Amino acid sequence: MIVLFITLALLGGLVGAAYLTNPFNRLTIIRRPYVVAALQGTLQAKNDNHKLGVRQAYPWKVFVILKNFVHILSSRYVRSPRSSARTIDGIIADIHAHRFNPRKLLLISGDHFSALFVRNLGVFYYPMLDRRIQSTETDWHNRQTVYLQTLAYALGVFEKYPIPTTTIVSTGAYRATCVNIYAYPPDTVYSLLYALAALQGTETATPAPYGTARHVLDTVPATSALADQYRDTLQALYTHYRTTVFNEATGLIKRGIHLSGAKDITRRDCSFYDNVVFWKTTRLAMDRGLIPPDTAFLAALKKRIIKTFWLPEQGHFLEDLSDEGMQQAYYSSEWLIVLVTGFLNPALKGERPYFIRSIAYIQQQGIDKPFPLKYHQDTRRHRQFFVVRLAVASYGGDAIWSFWGMEYIKALLLLYKHTGQASYLKTAGKHIKAYEKNMLHYGGFPEVYNPNGTLLQTPLYRSIRQTGWVIGFEQARAMYRAIGGK
Repeated sequence: MIVLFITLALLGGLVGAAYLTNPFNRLTIIRRPYVVAALQGTLQAKNDNHKLGVRQAYPWKVFVILKNFVHILSSRYVRSPRSSARTIDGIIADIHAHRFNPRKLLLISGDHFSALFVRNLGVFYYPMLDRRIQSTETDWHNRQTVYLQTLAYALGVFEKYPIPTTTIVSTGAYRATCVNIYAYPPDTVYSLLYALAALQGTETATPAPYGTARHVLDTVPATSALADQYRDTLQALYTHYRTTVFNEATGLIKRGIHLSGAKDITRRDCSFYDNVVFWKTTRLAMDRGLIPPDTAFLAALKKRIIKTFWLPEQGHFLEDLSDEGMQQAYYSSEWLIVLVTGFLNPALKGERPYFIRSIAYIQQQGIDKPFPLKYHQDTRRHRQFFVVRLAVASYGGDAIWSFWGMEYIKALLLLYKHTGQASYLKTAGKHIKAYEKNMLHYGGFPEVYNPNGTLLQTPLYRSIRQTGWVIGFEQARAMYRAIGGK
C-alpha cells in the first residue's frame, strides 16, 4: 500500500511538473526572457536573456525525457484540438492564432512538441518570413515576432551551454535543459545561422523567387544586435559542430557516428542530408565572418557530395553510406533539403536533371501516393531507434509527411517554371487540392499521415492535427498561383 501511494505521488508530481513547465499551458511558471514590441515601424526588444540558466545535471535530463513522454500521452489520449473553421483560410487563421502567438515563449510544431527543436528554425519553419505569402499586417507582425523571440531564446541558452543539441526544454521560469533526441544534431547550427540571415533579409525564406513581396521586414535592427551579442557563442557552436561531425581528411561527414537530423528517428551513417546541411552551414558561417571565406572549399565539397551520393542508374541520391544503404541503394525524401539550402537549383540547366530524375523515381515507386510525401516506399523498421520502432514504426518510413509533401510540390512547380512541361503543374495542383481536402476533413494541417492517407495514430502516438507547418502549405499555394495555377 505504501509503495502504491509513493508511486502515485511520484506520477502525480511528474504530471504536475510537466504541466507547469509547459510554456503553452494557461498555468505555467515559464517566462519570456526576450520580449519583442513594435516601436515606430520596427521590432525592438527587452532583452533579459542574462536571467537564463541551464540545468544539465543527470536528474534534469531524466525529467525532461519523462516530461516529453507525458506530453505525448496527453496529446494522444486527452486533447488534440481541431479548428472550428469550415474554410481553408479559416483553418489557416486558426492555426496561426494558435501557433504563432507572440505571447508564448517559442515557435513549435504543436501539441506534444512543447520543447524547442532548434532545427525548426531552419528546416520545418523556414518559410516563416516569406514576405510573398498573403496575410494581414497583424499576422505578419506575429510571425516575425515569434520567430525572432525563439531565435533569441535559443541563443541565450546556448550562450550558457555552447554545445549544439537538438532540443531545448524549459524546466523553470528562466531555466532550461539541453538534450539530444536521439543523437548529436547536424542541423542546429545551420538553423541558428539561417534564422539570423532570414531575420536580416539575406536569406529569402523561399526556395526561389516568385510573385511580389507584400510586407516589409521589420526585424533587421533587433537581429543585428543579437548577431553582435552572440557572435562568440555562434563561433563556439560552429567550431564544436565541425570538429564533431566533419572529417577533414575525407572531406565528408564522419563515418561511424549517428546524427539526429530531420529524420532523427533513423540510424544512419554519413547521410546525404547531413552533408548538404554541413555545406550550407559552412557557407552561412563564412557569410557571417565566423570563419574565413573559402569559395574553393565550398565548390569542392559540393562536387564531392554529388559524386559520392548520386546514383545515375537508379536516378536518385543515396540516403547514406552505411553498408546496407549502399547495397540496397536506399532512397530517402529529405534529399529535398537541396531546395531551401540552395545546394541545387532547378533553374540551372546542369542541375535540373537531378530534380527531374528524382521526381520520376518518386512517381515510379508510388512514394507520392495517395498524396506526397513518404520518406520511402517501405518502413525499414529495423533502422529506427527502439523507442520509435515500438511507438510508431512508420513515422520514419512509409508515413506521409506534410512538410516534405510541400517541398515536393514546390519542386514540381519550379520544374514547370523552367521546363514548361504542363504535367508538373497539373500534378502540383492535384496534390494541393488533396491537402485542402484533408485540412477540411481533419480540421487542421496534420503533421503526418498513415501510408493510406488517414491520420497517423497508434496506441502511443497521434499526429498533431494543427501544426504550424501550414506555413509551408501557404507558400506552396502562393507559388502555385504565381507560377501558373488557378
